[in-house]
Amino acid sequence: MSETIPASVATSKRRPPRTATVLRWVHLLSGMLISVYFLFMPEDGWSDTVNAVMGQGVVAFVAWTGIIRWQLPRYRRWRARRRASSPSAV
Repeated sequence: MSETIPASVATSKRRPPRTATVLRWVHLLSGMLISVYFLFMPEDGWSDTVNAVMGQGVVAFVAWTGIIRWQLPRYRRWRARRRASSPSAV
């Protein structure tokens, strides 16, 4: 039994997810992780080492993924517009 693949399925190419999409989900999920951690922290009595790692490391990671995802593209667009509007040096 040979099955033929419909032309619409055979020609469709699935693109890999864009970097911005991956960064958005990493940022949101790690932000939710830190929120859940701080929700349960008073009840469970984590050690100081765990508190330091979660309080500094994960929050810094969430901040940097947010900067990379949302602010860096904005800066690149601003820089491109600035270069396009400035007179070219000959």
